[in-house]
Amino acid sequence: TTRTPRRPPSGLQHDDQLLHWLQQVYAPIDRLLGQVINPFPAQLRALSADPYDDLLMEDFCQFLQQSQAKLEKVEQLYRSLAAPPSAQGFSLSVYHCLSQVQDALTELDRYTMGYVDSYLRDGREMIREAKRRRIRLQEERRRLEL
Repeated sequence: TTRTPRRPPSGLQHDDQLLHWLQQVYAPIDRLLGQVINPFPAQLRALSADPYDDLLMEDFCQFLQQSQAKLEKVEQLYRSLAAPPSAQGFSLSVYHCLSQVQDALTELDRYTMGYVDSYLRDGREMIREAKRRRIRLQEERRRLEL
């Protein structure tokens, strides 16, 4: 049998791959990241009323656990389908945003174990940076050619 060389995907196939990846991977990731990043300030305000109140701390810990579960879904989605070549840089930016949120949750979790303010401060700053990264991702997404 004679093998025919594989041709690179045509422009239409390329667009389909990109659109599929954006719909199946990026869109749900963006939504889940938003569900962690956006409610954080309100969660922190609630805790700051009295960080030593057991009920407030329990609510905050529950938020962190739910956020961690969402990030696990994000990681599964990210690994489920490789980005097409034209979106490799964008995909890497998505991963950096995910990593930023994971690091923030780690710092915030450390805070809950010992009330060390530097963990809270660092976690809060990491969430702020993740929010900025997410906004840049959304802007970059609009510029991707389809």
